[in-house]
Amino acid sequence: MDQWKRQSIENFLIEIENYYLDCSADYFQNMGIVDKVNIEEAKYLNEKLDLSRIVGVNSKLILNETLKDKSKNKFSYFLLKSKNINLEVNYLDETKKTVFIRLAENYFYEKNNFLIYSINELFKRDYKIKEEDIIFINELYKKINSQSDFEKWSLLRFAVKLNNSEKFEKAYQKSRELFVILSLKFDKPIHFNFPNLLGILNNAIQHYRENGDIILKAMNVYDRTSKIQELDYRKGNLKKKLKEYHENKPIQDKDFLEIVEILFPELK
Repeated sequence: MDQWKRQSIENFLIEIENYYLDCSADYFQNMGIVDKVNIEEAKYLNEKLDLSRIVGVNSKLILNETLKDKSKNKFSYFLLKSKNINLEVNYLDETKKTVFIRLAENYFYEKNNFLIYSINELFKRDYKIKEEDIIFINELYKKINSQSDFEKWSLLRFAVKLNNSEKFEKAYQKSRELFVILSLKFDKPIHFNFPNLLGILNNAIQHYRENGDIILKAMNVYDRTSKIQELDYRKGNLKKKLKEYHENKPIQDKDFLEIVEILFPELK
């Protein structure tokens, strides 16, 4: 290991301890070094980094502990995304809460959208959804008080059902398309500021063409076709868009289809 890299790691070890005490800033000076180390350097970093002492808990419970304190969210997210830092993620704390539950609580109650990315980082660290997570999400449904709450709960529910980093990342990227399907399932606009399902479908067929087939299948499976056709009767804009769609249909997104069939098995 060259002397410059060793010194940078030594500086990082000092700075991360200070960052734990005050992580109000988005960045500290040597933060980036952790992503640039090789195998030998990563081993040295982890041998020297004593997160258990810094946080004050058993090494298996470091994330469980930091996530209890909302002021440590940036510190927790840094640990999660820094894959060269060894970190246990699959333990339950003394209250039987998982790291997933802690992240989900923060996301749902604190309205902190960046935490949804943390859940994906958690999956990348080989986190596996547990029975406690499923029970938590089912109980959380009872605490929905607004449309926004339902949308956040839906994303958390997607995470639990998909239980996979690549699939959840794709679902988050395609969340608008998934909310189209949810809108059809619940017979009302969800996430979109349209007055009715006709607006949802007009928008979807125009902008989500790579997933048009599964959206149209959902419209039929959830028995919304007649209702939407009645709304479209006067102007016929959707009818025209559907004609053009079928004449110039792009290749459909098979990865998204796989995700939809997991989340909505009735659409298989």
